[in-house]
Amino acid sequence: MFTLADTPVKFVALLALFAWCTVWCTYELTRRQDARQRISNAAHLTMAVVMLLMVARPTWVALTALVPTSALVAAFAVGTAWFGWLAVDGFRAADRRAGLHFCGHATMFAAMTWHLAAMAVKAQHSAGHQVMSHQGMGHGGMSHGATGPGAQPGTAMWVFALIGVPLMTYLLAAGVIAIRELTRPRVAELEQATTGAGVAVLTPAGPERGCHELRAVGSTAHRLAASCDVAMNFGMFWMSTGLLVPILPFFTVFAF
Repeated sequence: MFTLADTPVKFVALLALFAWCTVWCTYELTRRQDARQRISNAAHLTMAVVMLLMVARPTWVALTALVPTSALVAAFAVGTAWFGWLAVDGFRAADRRAGLHFCGHATMFAAMTWHLAAMAVKAQHSAGHQVMSHQGMGHGGMSHGATGPGAQPGTAMWVFALIGVPLMTYLLAAGVIAIRELTRPRVAELEQATTGAGVAVLTPAGPERGCHELRAVGSTAHRLAASCDVAMNFGMFWMSTGLLVPILPFFTVFAF
C-alpha cells in the first residue's frame, strides 16, 4: 500500500494506471465474445480491480476484510492455470501466436500470484516483529522496500525476491513491447495480402484465438488496448519493486 504523503507520485500514478485498466477491461467484457474470451476478460477485469484496490490502505483493508489474501492468492493461481491451459491448447492447435499470447497472460497472473503471496508472508512476518524499522515497505512489499531481519539472505522475503526476478523481468519486457504496439504507425501495421480476386485483406493485430475481438493494428481499439497493456505491465512492475529490495537495495529509488 502507498500513501499520498509518503509516495505522492507513485500513489497518484498507480491509481491512474489501474483505473484505466479497470475501465478498458470493463469495456472488453462488454464486447461480443465466446465463453473462453469472456472468462479471460473477466479474469483481467478482476486483476485490474484488485490492483486498483491495492494502492491505498483503506480500499485494501476493505477488500481483505471481505476476501482474505490467501483466497486472492488461490484465485490468481487458478487464473495462471487457466491461461496456461489456453497456451497449451493454442500450441496444440498449431497456433503459435495464440500460444505465446496466453503464455504472456499466464506469466502476468503468476506475477500477481507471487506478489499477493509475498504480501501475505510479509504481513505475517511484520506481525511477529512489532519493532521492525519504519524504513520497510509499508505493506506487502509494495512501498519503500524490505529491510530488517526479514530481508536477510535465506529468509522468506529474500527467497520471494529471487523468485520475483524472472516475473519482474517479464513485466518490464511486456511493457516495452506494449509501447511498441501502441506507437506502431497505422500504415506499417496494416499488412495487406491480396486474394485471388484481388481484394485487400488486412492482417489483424492479434491471434484469432486471443482474449478479444480481432482488431487491425493502428486502429483506435488496438491503440487503446495497447495502452491498457502498458498500464497493466508497468503498473504491476512499479507496484512490485519493493519486493525485490532484499536482493536489489537500489530499487528503493522507485518509491517517490
